[in-house]
Amino acid sequence: MTTMKKTADEGVSHKESESKASTHSGLRDTAEKNSAVPLNKFSSTPVKTANKMAKKTPKALELKKKQVIELQKLMDKSKTVGIINLQNSPAKLVKAVRRKMAPKATFVFAKKNIIKRALEASAKERAKDLLPHVDEGIPAIIVSDLDAFSLFRELKSSRQKVPAKQGQIAPEDIKISAGPTPFAPGPAISELASLGLKTKVEGGKIHVRDEVTVVRAGQPVAPIAASILSKLGITPMVIGVNLPYVLEGIDLYTKNILDVNSEQYAQDLKTAALNAFKLALEIGLVTEETSVFMIQKAFREARALSEEVEKKGVQADKT
Repeated sequence: MTTMKKTADEGVSHKESESKASTHSGLRDTAEKNSAVPLNKFSSTPVKTANKMAKKTPKALELKKKQVIELQKLMDKSKTVGIINLQNSPAKLVKAVRRKMAPKATFVFAKKNIIKRALEASAKERAKDLLPHVDEGIPAIIVSDLDAFSLFRELKSSRQKVPAKQGQIAPEDIKISAGPTPFAPGPAISELASLGLKTKVEGGKIHVRDEVTVVRAGQPVAPIAASILSKLGITPMVIGVNLPYVLEGIDLYTKNILDVNSEQYAQDLKTAALNAFKLALEIGLVTEETSVFMIQKAFREARALSEEVEKKGVQADKT
C-alpha cells in the first residue's frame, strides 16, 4: 500500500510538474508571439530589454532637441519662414515641387511639437505668431531668402489642374459652357438634364444650349457632376503646395494678401501713375516728370496767344 501510494503520489506530482511546465511554456510562447520585444532567455519577463529601452530614451530626447535646434537656426538665418499645409497635396507633387524649389527654398518636414518648440526658441520677433497655425492640417516649414511674395508666386506656378472628385468642395463656381460635347444621343441626355443642362442634337452629337453652373463655390461635388465633368475634360480643382502664412521680418502675410495677380497689379499701377500725372498737369504741379510737358504746354499757349494778338492787331489797322 505504501509503495502504491508513493507511486501514485509520484505520478500526480509528475503530472502536476508536466502541467505546470506546459502552462509556463504556453505562457512564454503566447507572450513571445504577442510582444514585439523578445523575452529574456532565462526569464518570463523582459528585464534586460526594459533596461535597454530605458537607456534609449535619453538618446531619443537628445535627437529631438537636436532637431529643434537645427530647425530654429535654419529659420533664424533665413529671410522668410512659412508654414505650408500638405493636407490636400499629393506626395508625388510635393516631391516634384521640393526638387524644383531646391535652389531657392528648403522644405522641413517634422512633427508638430518639434516645429512649435523651434518657433518658440526662434530669435525672429514674430515667430511665435505662427504657433496657432501649426495645428492646421498637415504642417511643414519652408524657409527661403526670397521675399514673401516671390516665394508664394514660385509655389503658385507649380499648381496643377485636376478633375473634380465626388465629395470635394468646389473652390469656385464650376460651370459647363454652351457648345458641343463628345456624347452621342442616348443616356447622356438625361444625365446632362439632371444637372440642369438644356441640350440639343446637332451633327450626331449632343450640344449644350446655355452655360450652367453645376456646382456652387463651397459646395461638395455630386457623383453625377464629377462623372460628367471628367468626361467633358473639365478640370476645376487645383492642387499644389498650399502656403497660407509667411513671416518676413516683422511682417506676417496671409494667403489672401500674397495671392496677387501680377498682370492686373502692373496694369493698376500704370493706371494710377497716369491719373496722377494728369492731375499734376491740371493743377500746375511742377515735378521732374511734369516740367517738360508744362514748358511745352506754356510754349503752345504763348504762341497761340501771340497769333491771336497779331490777328486782332491786323484787323484793328484795317479798321
